[in-house]
Amino acid sequence: MKRKFIILSVFICLILCGCTAIEDMSLDEIIKNGVERKVEVYNTYRKGYKYNVPKGLKVVDNTEYNEVLKGNDYTYYLYIDAVSYYNKVIETYEENEKSYVSKQISHEDKYGYIEINQVDDDKYFIEIMYNYAKIEVIVKEKDINLAVSYSLSVLGSINFDSNILKTLLDEEVSQFKDYEFNIFETNGQNDNSEYMDAVDSDVYEDEEIHDSDLIN
Repeated sequence: MKRKFIILSVFICLILCGCTAIEDMSLDEIIKNGVERKVEVYNTYRKGYKYNVPKGLKVVDNTEYNEVLKGNDYTYYLYIDAVSYYNKVIETYEENEKSYVSKQISHEDKYGYIEINQVDDDKYFIEIMYNYAKIEVIVKEKDINLAVSYSLSVLGSINFDSNILKTLLDEEVSQFKDYEFNIFETNGQNDNSEYMDAVDSDVYEDEEIHDSDLIN
């Protein structure tokens, strides 16, 4: 009985330490950890790309190059820009002083940005573009670090298949012409963000989330 108690205590301690570590880390540390994380396994496969969903998040809907994930009582909207990846489009993000956070992100051959804007007393709109994909989510201030860690874990794990994308681009030109979402543009300081208009109508599921797998 004593041995079981010790094992359980260690397990609980590891979980609590993991949560505390993320809360205590600076945003720069979380970003650095996120972009440098090495992905060795994938659990989500789509046409032309695959990625890993970390423990604590789950995919609840997907339509071609749009995915909806939920976790920690929040909804994460993921957009994949296969066309820009295939054409190797590179656009420069200009940091600004008006946002709560505005930073360029780059690591090896991947680049992007993170922009966070306050939209209510305790609500922050997070936009992270990285590795030719983008995640948008609105969270409370206390959950910013965890949301950024989750988002970069997903975005950094995306692996494109150029051969499959070439076939898809040749066969589905009309589909891509109708794809108007621009991951290189931010919406946080605009009044016309479709995400911000729709998010208020979402009903979040209650679930207990631990982030012990996010920090290596």
